[in-house]
Amino acid sequence: MINFVDYLFENSRLSSRPFLLESDMVVTHAQLYDTVHEIACALFERYGSGNQILLISENNYFFIVSYLAIIKSGNTAVLIETRISEKDLAQVVHSCPLVACFVQEKLLDLFKGTPADTYTENSLESLSNGTFELSIPVHPCDVAVIIFTSGSTGAKKGVMLTHKNLIANTESILGYLHLTELDRVCVVLPFFYCYGASLLHTHIRAGGSVVLNNKIFLGSVISDINKYKCTGFAGVPSTFQILINKTHFLSEELPSLRYFTQAGGQLANKYIEMIVNAFPQKEFFVMYGATEATARLSYLPPHLVEEKMGSIGKGIPGVTLEVLDPNGLPIKPGEIGEITAMGDNIMKGYYNDPEGTAVAVRDGRYYTGDLATVDEDGYIYVVGRSKNIIKSGGYRISPNEIEDLILSLEEVSGCVVVGVPDDVMGEAVIAVVQSPGADREGTSAKIMSLCNTTLPSYKVPMGIEFIGEYPLNSSNKVDRSRLKAIVMDRRSQR
Repeated sequence: MINFVDYLFENSRLSSRPFLLESDMVVTHAQLYDTVHEIACALFERYGSGNQILLISENNYFFIVSYLAIIKSGNTAVLIETRISEKDLAQVVHSCPLVACFVQEKLLDLFKGTPADTYTENSLESLSNGTFELSIPVHPCDVAVIIFTSGSTGAKKGVMLTHKNLIANTESILGYLHLTELDRVCVVLPFFYCYGASLLHTHIRAGGSVVLNNKIFLGSVISDINKYKCTGFAGVPSTFQILINKTHFLSEELPSLRYFTQAGGQLANKYIEMIVNAFPQKEFFVMYGATEATARLSYLPPHLVEEKMGSIGKGIPGVTLEVLDPNGLPIKPGEIGEITAMGDNIMKGYYNDPEGTAVAVRDGRYYTGDLATVDEDGYIYVVGRSKNIIKSGGYRISPNEIEDLILSLEEVSGCVVVGVPDDVMGEAVIAVVQSPGADREGTSAKIMSLCNTTLPSYKVPMGIEFIGEYPLNSSNKVDRSRLKAIVMDRRSQR
């Protein structure tokens, strides 16, 4: 089987078209491939193939070159988030027999005492000392990358993705996004996150280009999209909520932009409607995925976004996506079951965790842990994550319905519902709300009035907490575990 990196560059390795645009840097596809090839040759000469090489860096040229070179050399790239704790890093380093580490200079302090060879952006040139024909046989099940999950719901798990997984998912995404060499995406998502990595993969394969935006102020993407004439923009829910609530995003024209993609959690219908109404000529792709599925599992065609508001769509090409009941049978419309998936994009397994793998993947089918229902046309609607289900007074409560209702209020810009320990109910339903207004008492009263008149009594929040900013994990998703801890701490001090 072809190496994943050779697949990516199959049509663009000689192209003089730009691939990377960052500040004053422009790198063509041909320049990128030549550098990747040189470093891959050096890695193969020093370490051979079949080893694990760690990579930790922000989105930059160093990350891109190192990542691709590691995989092309026949080794496995072990991707680590830049905000990893010392404890989690020690766990990764201890569990993986690393032969080398590629570390951004500013993060070197994390790696003092690490026995493996360490390279930074300042030592890339030392690895570029000539090339030779590098063609390493690859088995479809050879692991190309290990991505450690963000860990918001527990201990980190290393997801092993093979060359076959990566090629299959890249082909599927290219198929429904219709990307070409004329496409250019503005990237704010980290490449160590599967959604961010998929942007890198698809635009190399299509011969397109990427614009890296690492600025603290997210509103700078507006000027970058216009400056570089980007055709695409990708974000998780918090990305779009910040742009809508804290910038003039909705009043922009963004003339070059062709489409938006959104994944990484459920963006409230309220915000989807705002974007669709503000940009009626641009396509908005609602998507759903998981690291265990390489990146993507489903999408909702843009022309159905308003008709099927709240749906994640259906399985992408090459993926069988089904919602099953506890007996393993497809649910009927209106029933609730677990989303499952089969396809060449499903991970090989969790690294050093056969028990966890056996729970998540059974008979080739990946069990996502997400609960959903379907409509008469087979479109899927997520109702909650099984781990986030709140058990209160004998009822099982999904936060999603409550969050969507509270977000319908004009005074509310954000809402996350969590369950905290309660002596009477087992867990108490608490709504953690962002509200730009100063009248918190009035907003609380409106929320409770709306909930009391709309929801059954057992779903009505037992408390409202206000928060300025939600804690986010490394993938910029709301970290529910940390948020729950914040709420519990507040309530214990009253």
